Amino acid sequence: MKQQLVLCAAAIGCTVSPLAQAEGSVTLYGLVDTTIRYTTNENAAGDRKVQMSDGVLTGSRWGILGKEELGNNYQALFVLESGFAPDTGQSLQGGRLFGRRAFVGLQGEFGTVTLGRQFTVIHEAIAINDAMALANLGLVGFQGGNYTGGVRQDNMLKYTGIFGGFTFAAQHAFGETAGSFARSSSTGGSITYATGPFSLTGGYQIIRDTTTYFGVTVPTSDQKVWTVGGNYKLGKGKLFLNYVHSDVDTADYRNQAAHLGISYPIDGSWTVIALGNYDHLNHASQSGNRYGGSIMVDYAFSKRTDVYAEADYTKLKGAWTSLASQNGFTTPFFGHDNRVGLTVGVRHKF
Repeated sequence: MKQQLVLCAAAIGCTVSPLAQAEGSVTLYGLVDTTIRYTTNENAAGDRKVQMSDGVLTGSRWGILGKEELGNNYQALFVLESGFAPDTGQSLQGGRLFGRRAFVGLQGEFGTVTLGRQFTVIHEAIAINDAMALANLGLVGFQGGNYTGGVRQDNMLKYTGIFGGFTFAAQHAFGETAGSFARSSSTGGSITYATGPFSLTGGYQIIRDTTTYFGVTVPTSDQKVWTVGGNYKLGKGKLFLNYVHSDVDTADYRNQAAHLGISYPIDGSWTVIALGNYDHLNHASQSGNRYGGSIMVDYAFSKRTDVYAEADYTKLKGAWTSLASQNGFTTPFFGHDNRVGLTVGVRHKF
């Protein structure tokens, strides 16, 4: 349950200054999403595995959201958000205290400007047109490892503005390298247009001097990612279509990925989500395909608690099989070319 603590500057020090009269709030929030998952081909011998893990759709987290009214429709805000593994209680995102997000900013009629660790604009542009909003489960749908370092970035200056039916977003994550403004930095932007039941999004990002790809070490490269996609409300349901192109120059990896999905609420409690993905990979003289499909049935006991069952299948060919067998690959296939997954889970929001 969200707990709000009303803050007043007078509690810090009652002075006659008009700045001490600003009002604000701090909200503690979170989500715990835990599953039991069965998968095939989990080692070189092709053995199966049953494990407890984080959620299919959403990663478990807790966070603090703060806002303060500054007058004239201006607000100050901050977010501190920590990801954790519910099966072990360990912090995720490399063990960071606030690894999911940590930023402060200002917002008003001009839009919102934020500074700190945040989601990238390319990640948000892809997620808005994904039926599972870029699933937390790495094997389902478009894989976030496709743009290593592109899900969240440190040292980011970000702008978001909504004007009529258009939403504009732009970011620059500083590389903080002496002697070079561009080195190890990342720059991107996106535009979304929404009208009635229809929404269309395009986005582009360059991630400079990356040294890994899907967790595999590669020569230092610049990665350029662009996307175009849309979604359309069909009665109670919503249809999603997306295309993502990724080019890692020096390492010589190029992906062309397409996504088709649908989300449909059967009644007030049941929702079905189904999706299919195709990813064509070129590397050096090799090429190959990745095919993936998933279906999920969710039952909501309330606005805060739901349970679900999910099934997925992934098939690799050619260069994709070679990439997924390398040491360090994000979701290793151990030389196999397919995997079946079955998951049941429970999620609670507070």
